[in-house]
Order: sequence, then structure tokens, then C-alpha cells
Amino acid sequence: MKRLLLFSLFLNILLTACLVYTIHRLGGWSYALYRLRNSEAGLYTHRKTLFEKLPERPGTVVMLGDSQTALCEWQELLGDSVTVLNRGISGDYVDGVWRRLNEVLRHKPSKIFLLIGVNDLFFGNPPEAVEARYREIVQKIRHQSPDSELILQSILPVNEKVRSLPATNAEIQAMNARIAQIAKDYALPFVDLYSELTDASGNLSVKFSDDGIHLNGLGYLVWKNRIEEMAKIR
Repeated sequence: MKRLLLFSLFLNILLTACLVYTIHRLGGWSYALYRLRNSEAGLYTHRKTLFEKLPERPGTVVMLGDSQTALCEWQELLGDSVTVLNRGISGDYVDGVWRRLNEVLRHKPSKIFLLIGVNDLFFGNPPEAVEARYREIVQKIRHQSPDSELILQSILPVNEKVRSLPATNAEIQAMNARIAQIAKDYALPFVDLYSELTDASGNLSVKFSDDGIHLNGLGYLVWKNRIEEMAKIR
């Protein structure tokens, strides 16, 4: 029994030493804690601080959101008739957009296309809290940049057959209903991208995604076709 206890103690010490060494090699305890607080390993801070250093571009169209927005080449997709700023950050959620809204509004954009909220559902944030912050984002945009046209866009579907995700399409649709109501309450345009991208079973169509969540080129063409006329500056 004594030998077993000693072996167990030795094994625990060895595992602890391996953990400490691994954390040290990956950047230390402070970085480990930083990564726990930043799901995209600092990407949010990197992108936010970069955006803040870029020159002001008055009158541009801003695409604002998470990875779905970030992963598209909007300027090339929408063409030279409009200047587009991509303000998508992978892993972002409503609080993240709120914290970087001043950078967006300093440009006094002609139009802002907002798509945010799915990562909140993935993180387990309650829909009522997501809606409350979403409304604060809308209110701040309208108050600080009243000449900017704000267009709300539905959260995109996922394919639950391709991968297991922390939120279902039923939950996404429930959140979309809240976003649509916000658009109605503030007399804003609402673009239903969700229904454009689903298959017969209600999942994100495999035509538009390889990983069950992010869009491929064909999916972005569908998105482009829905907003192209709205994006034009008149």
C-alpha cells in the first residue's frame, strides 16, 4: 500500500511538472490566463488595435461582425463602386463589438452592415442578455452617427450533421427573431440571410460550407447578391 501511495504521489508530481513545463513553453502563466480570457488567442486585441491605427475613411461602407464577416474579401466582392471597410473579427460577440464601436463610428460610415450573435450562443450567453447588448449597439450607432444607415443581418445557419456545435439552428432562429424585432422597433432594414443558405432539412447547405459553420465562396456570393443593391451609396 505504501509503495502504491508513493507511486501515485510520484505520478502526480510528474504530471504537474509536465503541465508547468508545457505552460512555460507556451508563454507562461500570464499568457495562459490571457488565452483563457480571449478565445481567439489574442486575435481580438490584435485586430482591434490595428483598426484603431488605420486612417479615417469618411463615408465608407462598414461590414461589422465576427468570423463570417472577417473571412470575406468584401471590397473585391462588392466592386470598386463602393469603398468597404471589413471590421469583422473571428470569435467576436456582442460585447466585443460594443467595446470597439468607437473605432467604427469615427469613420462616420454611410452604411453599416451588422451581423453578430452566434458566438454568444456558442458561449452559452442567455438570449435576453444578447438582445439587451445588441439594442445598446443599435442605440449608440443611431446616437453617435445618425447619418449612417444601419442594416441588421440575421445570424447564419449551421449544419448540425457536419459537426456538433454548442448552439442549434432552433436557437439561432430564436435569436434571429429577436434581431428582426429590434430592426422593426428602430425602423431598420433586416436582411434574412438564414433562409437563403439552408437546405431542405433546415441546415446550412453543404453547397455553401465545408465545415458546417463558415461560408465558402458560393455562400459569400449568395450573401453578396442579397446586399449588393443596399450597399451602393446613392
